[in-house]
Amino acid sequence: MQSIDTLSDFLAVAGANHEAKTDYRIYDMSRRVRPISAADFQAIERGERPFPSPRQQHAWLAVVLWSSIRGSDPYIWFVKLPLDERALFDHAARQHFLSIIVEALGTDPTSEPSEAQQQRLEQNPYIFVPDEARRAAFHAQVSADLQQPTSIHYEDALAWLQGQKAEADWQNIGVQGIHDALTRNLSDSHLQQQIQNNLLLWPVPIQQALMEAMEHQELPTSLADNLLSQLRHNLPVSGQIVLLRSLASYSQSKKMQTAIGRLLRELPSEETEKLDLLFSLGARCWPTLADADNLERYMSAAATASQDIFVSIFRDLVMLPELRGQLLQLFGRNQLNPALQQALSQLIQQTRGTA
Repeated sequence: MQSIDTLSDFLAVAGANHEAKTDYRIYDMSRRVRPISAADFQAIERGERPFPSPRQQHAWLAVVLWSSIRGSDPYIWFVKLPLDERALFDHAARQHFLSIIVEALGTDPTSEPSEAQQQRLEQNPYIFVPDEARRAAFHAQVSADLQQPTSIHYEDALAWLQGQKAEADWQNIGVQGIHDALTRNLSDSHLQQQIQNNLLLWPVPIQQALMEAMEHQELPTSLADNLLSQLRHNLPVSGQIVLLRSLASYSQSKKMQTAIGRLLRELPSEETEKLDLLFSLGARCWPTLADADNLERYMSAAATASQDIFVSIFRDLVMLPELRGQLLQLFGRNQLNPALQQALSQLIQQTRGTA
């Protein structure tokens, strides 16, 4: 039998001694819900590349498994695995997780577990429960990817978003329906027009639900460009955050980086509003901070908050492979904003004090 040293190994041999072949897909649940190809995940597990989007020093994953001959729904594991400072998997933790799975299920993870096996699985310390928005985004993507039916809320949500139902009916729209509608219909020009014309005019709960769904989608360029044109410093902060999070998939674009540069030069003076913007940027739109000027402005703004907040933001962002090198280079810079220089010096002292 092939040795099982990685999660990819386990998934590759799963069901090998049975009639049914086990197929699988892996999704990144850390920041934005996105599929990870088997080849990319294997490279990450071999330590050839870092995990792309750590959150709280962990990789948050969804593993979807299904049997080629069994008619049951796919099996889903939500797995949270620790990462080291280079965003590579902690080997001991991953092996511990695998040992629990193999002990409970053997090499057929799609078999129906006994009561004792189920209890062992539920006690697995690496299992997590996603928040409602991520869970809805995940189920929408998986059902579309596996060509499964949508939720019962899909048709009503799509009809409302397309303007075919009275606006007053918004309270009857299900969150899962909104995620399903966007996952399957964002290429529809009429739906795009409805969103770009009404996103900031619809009731706040609908804005919130759409924002939480759109941040996990790859937006068509025309829709993204239109929403980006609405991102202005004189817009209320709540509206700026709706647009920022909705545009998360567009964060790699030069247009988005330029817009974020303008936003960082014109941050609100009110502390809570400023921090809300900074947190949204760092959590969802971090690729825009790969621009050196944007990163320095962002960290300078963070440095005006408490040292605890600055340290929390720094430790979150320094785990991201796109930003790690530039953040560490800040320590060697001499002509930084005084507040940023002081915050970095205090961070060095804190780190030495706990070493």
